[in-house]
Amino acid sequence: MEKAKGESGMELAFDKILTSSCEGERIDYGILFGNEKIVFIKSGAAGKINGYGEKYLKMAHRVRKRMGATVICASNPDVSHSSIDEKTIRSVVSMQKLTHFELYLVGTSDGAYQNFELAENFNETVKMLSINSSYVGIKELKNKILVFGNVDKIFVCGTKDEDYKRLKTLKEMENEKFHYVEVEGADHKFVGMLDEFIELIDLI
Repeated sequence: MEKAKGESGMELAFDKILTSSCEGERIDYGILFGNEKIVFIKSGAAGKINGYGEKYLKMAHRVRKRMGATVICASNPDVSHSSIDEKTIRSVVSMQKLTHFELYLVGTSDGAYQNFELAENFNETVKMLSINSSYVGIKELKNKILVFGNVDKIFVCGTKDEDYKRLKTLKEMENEKFHYVEVEGADHKFVGMLDEFIELIDLI
């Protein structure tokens, strides 16, 4: 498999990879070290830290280049493990001896939904980017959005996502802290639209 490369043609990689386990499932964390802006990227169910087409790895390098951010990409074995994610974030903060930090939560599908639980444990959360978020019920999802009134939230939905008709009702909730963005032609996994998916990281 060809290695992911950046705009300069240099090979992309994480600075460090950590591994934990939860309920017998392995969870990987790919880390790029940077400043006090912590960007946590959670893949969808069964997703790996690099992602299909190295999309999460490319997102990580893109946002570090733009913001100087510390980036943590997390795999998702599709079990409840927000406590492990929280422990890893705090461990990375400790590794870098940061006295304060800002947390940016980015998630796809199930990863986006899990990030709501993670945000409950971090007062440092300043922004959430949810891409084609999964949910138990649309009313519950709307309630979760309302809970984090002081956090900037961006919800991205592809117009070919199977839940588009229900999710587009979130547009009526838009305010200065919540923005709804549609991506024309994108399905749930952004098939054939890898570049468009990676560029979504520019929204944070």
